[in-house]
Amino acid sequence: MIDLQDIIKTKRELLSRETYSRNPINYSAGMAEDQKDRYIQYLAEQNQDLRLTGDAMKLVLEDFMAQMKELKAQMSSMQSKHADLENRLSEEHKLRKSAERKIKSLQEKLDYAHQERFGDRRQKIQSKAKTSDSDRRKEKDDYDGTDDTLRTDSVGHVPSQELKEPSGKDRDLSNRPDGYKTMGVAGEATEHPSDLTKVPGRIIERRMVRVFSFRTFLTEECFEMVHYAEPGKKPKWGYFPSEGHPEVVTSFEGTRATPEFLQAIAYEVYVKNVTFGLLHQWLTDMGMTISKNTLRNWLKKGKTYLDELVCVLKSIALEKDSIVNCDETWCKVRKYDHYKKCYMWVLVNKAERLVIFFYEDGSRGRDVLTNFLGDAELKALMSDGYNAYVFIGDELKTHRYKDTDHQVCLAHVRAKFVKARMEGGDKRADVFLGNINRLFRFEREYDREMITDGERTRRRQGLPTMEAIINLRANLLQELKSEEEQKSCYMREALNYLHKFWNEAFTYIKDGRYPISNNLAERAVRPFTTKRKNSLHFGSDEGAEIAAVYHSIISTVKLQGRSAWDYLGKFFTGIFNGCRDFLSLTPQNIDLAVCQ
Repeated sequence: MIDLQDIIKTKRELLSRETYSRNPINYSAGMAEDQKDRYIQYLAEQNQDLRLTGDAMKLVLEDFMAQMKELKAQMSSMQSKHADLENRLSEEHKLRKSAERKIKSLQEKLDYAHQERFGDRRQKIQSKAKTSDSDRRKEKDDYDGTDDTLRTDSVGHVPSQELKEPSGKDRDLSNRPDGYKTMGVAGEATEHPSDLTKVPGRIIERRMVRVFSFRTFLTEECFEMVHYAEPGKKPKWGYFPSEGHPEVVTSFEGTRATPEFLQAIAYEVYVKNVTFGLLHQWLTDMGMTISKNTLRNWLKKGKTYLDELVCVLKSIALEKDSIVNCDETWCKVRKYDHYKKCYMWVLVNKAERLVIFFYEDGSRGRDVLTNFLGDAELKALMSDGYNAYVFIGDELKTHRYKDTDHQVCLAHVRAKFVKARMEGGDKRADVFLGNINRLFRFEREYDREMITDGERTRRRQGLPTMEAIINLRANLLQELKSEEEQKSCYMREALNYLHKFWNEAFTYIKDGRYPISNNLAERAVRPFTTKRKNSLHFGSDEGAEIAAVYHSIISTVKLQGRSAWDYLGKFFTGIFNGCRDFLSLTPQNIDLAVCQ
């Protein structure tokens, strides 16, 4: 094409040169005049036809160019629509993938809900069975350490380990005890001897047959008060005991009950978890006329003295360099004409064997725990991951708490992977469970050997523990890099949870005194949850505060391995006898208390 254009250009240059000359051909030579006219007319017609043809071709070209412009606009519009359709198709594809993941998650929960719909709590489940979240702990269980899963608008069911199939082997009898405990009652037994004179024959052998009896009865005591006046003094009332009668009026201060009676109703309500309605019915059946509100007022009177005792226990529990566990649980409290979901907190000091419940108007705010701790210089504070993020997060890492180690319960981490394995059916959780269970197995071995805290610290930082932790870290990083579609929703939660709280979960290896899990606080709060299931709700904030005080004392007594019944009796008797040295009335010192 370029060569042809060069040839045409060269020809035009040759034709335009002045040196080139050629005589034009005279086509009209020798023609007659009339022929010339006709020839001119013919040429004129040909010229007109050519001009019209040229004009027509110009019009056709203009129409063609207009059509091409319109087609070009249509093509541009179609390209834009095509790009828009591609974008919409991409968005629909993403939404479809997201919906498929949600459907899979909901189906997993629905399968387990169908299995649990009639309250079946068997630990052994089928391999395809899935578990669902409990409404009470859903908010906490769904939290995997990321901000997207954090919800604090309210306030799990964590499946247990699968039971092992019973083996066909014979029962191992090598751990049989050397002896067995026999029935008996503390103290001296009442003996009823036989009248040997009534025996009709020769006596071969004699033995005592033990029989246990339980006698519960109410008695009403009346003390005669004398209104008298001494010379020069105002009249007053007094009690002057006769021989063989009590030296003083045996009513607890501010009530008409003896310390023993106050001990009994406190034990029934806060140890045996009997509701006030059932307690009132029991006393009524035994012939006593009393109102439920009076019983509450008597327990409230006992609380005024227990408050002083709790303050002493709190000062001991929050001493410098203490290691504590904390947790919270919900309770239902009546607020005027409606019910509200409130929260009870618990703090446990394992070294001092102390348990403190506290109820700050049912709040779950960030300042509840900080206000309770005050200026305490703690060594470490253990909680689960949700509380660690919401309540023990950056706001607690101030100058006051800069030296406090914040721990996260490793048992909660394990529960996340158990959930991923049992409900999500993800076998990759087995690697994490194996290493975490290995760490817990080490702790049980340390407990059996009863090693010192220094030796425990050395072993925690030894090669076996470090090997399990390194394996966990390597598998965690590998799974975080894998594709999201290959993981179940429960596996993603477990991985995010472990990644978020990695440092806090393994802080326990720094010190042999640090706990590996928050089970101590979980067990301490369990009696309160049992009470919640029985009584359903508290009638007021005051009722919840009374329960917090009594549960603090009773849980502390139980943690120290003592009898709650004996302690309540000794405490109220000590208060009745005038003892106000609450340090001597603590569970560990109650036997040394001196009454006035």
